[in-house]
Parts: sequence; structure tokens; C-alpha cells
Amino acid sequence: MAKTDWKKLEQKFQRAHARTGIKLQDWCKQNGISYDTARRYIKLRKNEQESAQKSAQKKEQKTAQNYDASSEEKNSDDEDCEEENLADSDDENCANSAETKRKKRGGNPHPACRFVERNTAAVKHRGYARYLEKDYLFDDAAEMALIDELVFTRARALSVTATLKHMFTELDKTEDILARTALYGKILQAETALDRNIARIESIERTLGTLDIIAVTPAKIIADTEYRAAAREKVKAETDILTSQKQGVTTPMTEIVSELHGMSHSGRLDGIPEE
Repeated sequence: MAKTDWKKLEQKFQRAHARTGIKLQDWCKQNGISYDTARRYIKLRKNEQESAQKSAQKKEQKTAQNYDASSEEKNSDDEDCEEENLADSDDENCANSAETKRKKRGGNPHPACRFVERNTAAVKHRGYARYLEKDYLFDDAAEMALIDELVFTRARALSVTATLKHMFTELDKTEDILARTALYGKILQAETALDRNIARIESIERTLGTLDIIAVTPAKIIADTEYRAAAREKVKAETDILTSQKQGVTTPMTEIVSELHGMSHSGRLDGIPEE
């Protein structure tokens, strides 16, 4: 999985916040981003917060004014319709006016489907996510690599080594047989765990080396193929040059072959009479 570009997400949130005054938690919920992880990377400057709040307040005031104006217009239309409903001939006019208002509304009456078939863009996590409740665990795991496992395993090995040192110190101070026996058992378990960690470190190192070789192998194969093709073309060109240079050249061998072909039997010995 590719790493999250928090720089772009921060710029996107700043634009959304400046436009609508949305909070980081609500914005993360809308975009399917973990809020616990995002708040460590996405910051908002104080000036941008103030300008966003001002723009949000202006937008709310404008929305309230539009709502009041539309409410007054609706009330006046309702009063007109009520007065006109007293006459049977005006019922059709009110219906036509309502239908006209519906037609004037903006928007696509037949919107296209946003997602294609089998699109999983809205899915946050799949697979093992059903067994874990914290989304930030998957966010952190997606940003890790095998080198992180190597560092973590080495840190565990150092932790076990420090624990062993403490156990040996306690063993020197303890004189009780039962306590010393228990310490011997714990030391044996710690040494076994240390051996496992060391084996794990060696395995990860081998895997990283193999991955490095695999990473450069395609380029090496391409270079070898191009070299062989160039060598083949070079040999072919040299052969053509040598062939063209030897056309019409007479050598002792060519003279012998010509004389044999000029004989009555073309140089064959089957026509010589036996003695």
C-alpha cells in the first residue's frame, strides 16, 4: 500500500476549512481518514482559522437571509393561493405556478452513478479490520516496511539482554534455593527468547538482501539482453564487411579448385582406368 501524502491532505483540509469552516474531525469523517492519525500531521494556522470562521459566519448569515426571503415569498404565495382557491377557476393557476417553480430548480434530475461496478473506494479497511476496532492500527501498519520489523526485533533483543543482566544480578544476591531455581528457569526462558530474536534478525537480513537482488535483477536482465543484441549485430556487420571484401579475390586454393572443375571428370578419380 502506498504511503499517505499528508502534505496534500493538509492543503486540501486548509482549503475546505477556509471555504466552509469545517472542523478537522468532521473533515476526516467525510473523507474516511483516521482522526487520531491526521491530527498529528494536519495543522491549521491561527490566521487561517480566523478567516475561515469569518467566511463561515458570512455564509451562515447569507443562508439565513436567503431562507428568510424564501420563507416570506412562500408565505405570500400561499396567501395568494388561498385567496384564489375561493374561486374554482383559479385552482389550475396555483398548480401551474408550483410546477413552474419545480422546473426552475437547478440540478441534474438524472444524476450519473458516482461509482462504477465493484468499486471499493468507500471501503475503509477490509479483511482483518473486522477483528480490530482501532482504525489507526491499520493506518500505522500501512506506513511500515520490513526494515521497521528488523529495527523492532533488534530492540526486543536488546530489551531481553538488559533483562538477563538484571536477572544475573538478582541471582548473585539471592541465597534461597527455591528463588535461585525460579531465576534459573526465567534466565533459560529469556535466553531462548533471545535466540529466537537473533534467528529472526538473521532471517529478515537475508530477506532484505534477496529483495535488493530482486530489485536490480530486471535492470540487469534488460542490460544483458541489449548487450547480446548489440554483439550479434556487430558480428553480423563484421561478417558482411569481410564477405564483401573477399569478392573476386583469387587465392591458391581457388586456383586448385578451378583446375579440378576444368578437368574432364571434374577432378573425380572414378574415371581413371585400372592397371
